[in-house]
Amino acid sequence: MKTGYKLALATASIALGFGVIQAKPAEAATLSGPIYIYAAASLTDTLPQVEALYKQSNPDVTFINTFGASGTLANQIIMGTNPNPVDIFFSVSQAPLDNLQAANKLIVETRKNVLNNTLAVITPINSTISISSVQDLLQLPQVAIGNPAFVPAGVFAQQLFTNSGISGQVNLVFGSDVRNVLSLVSNNTVDAGIVYTTDALTALDKVKIAYTPPINLYSPIVYGSAVLRQTQNIDAATDFNSFLASSQASPVFQASGFSPIPEPMTTGGSIAAGIVGLMMKRKVTVKAKAKTKAAVD
Repeated sequence: MKTGYKLALATASIALGFGVIQAKPAEAATLSGPIYIYAAASLTDTLPQVEALYKQSNPDVTFINTFGASGTLANQIIMGTNPNPVDIFFSVSQAPLDNLQAANKLIVETRKNVLNNTLAVITPINSTISISSVQDLLQLPQVAIGNPAFVPAGVFAQQLFTNSGISGQVNLVFGSDVRNVLSLVSNNTVDAGIVYTTDALTALDKVKIAYTPPINLYSPIVYGSAVLRQTQNIDAATDFNSFLASSQASPVFQASGFSPIPEPMTTGGSIAAGIVGLMMKRKVTVKAKAKTKAAVD
């Protein structure tokens, strides 16, 4: 084996080792204290389950969650009205995170996309209304959606109406967040509502999914998280923020109806893959040149 090839293999091995080191979580013994999280209302049921899983390896970490409309929570952080320093912001839709980033409230390097979701049209469990298209909502006296001014689910619902050619024609009732919309429907206050599929799945004893709109009628529903600059527990916050997008947390989110976004390759893994790729390319090139020379000779 030539010296250059040996050196490349050694470099790749070091890079692969670096990738493993990068991916290794912080030692549990070094992580403790409270983590304050502001999270989208649609994460109310699932996030505590992920936190419970994390605590199995990090028993000294505690969580204090505040759930609500992502836009409202982001505004509280920007205006400084949150009563405690927030460590992690876990939002649905990119806009609230973009606003926080523009206000220099995020540690930008920690920002990542974590989950996907979809919309569902729901009706009360005892409803006899049949809905087979978005246009059928025009026939209903009241349809609830989140207030688009600060509820991302309401923004996605408005996109659904616009792309279906019925913008401004639906008789709407605005909810304070997606869970409020779910409550309005489950209590028979309105005839139908538009929520995330994951929210509908939490209340199938009170509501039913009457219609699932095509996903090409609204923007991708992406949940993202980031550690905030105001954090007072940066080590634990950074570690848990990474855990949200990990293969360990993924099954918990999937069980609730979310679609986790795959973990990106670590820096070391990327370097190693690149080195190995160059090695293979060089090897093929050398062989090709050898064949050409043999043919000429």
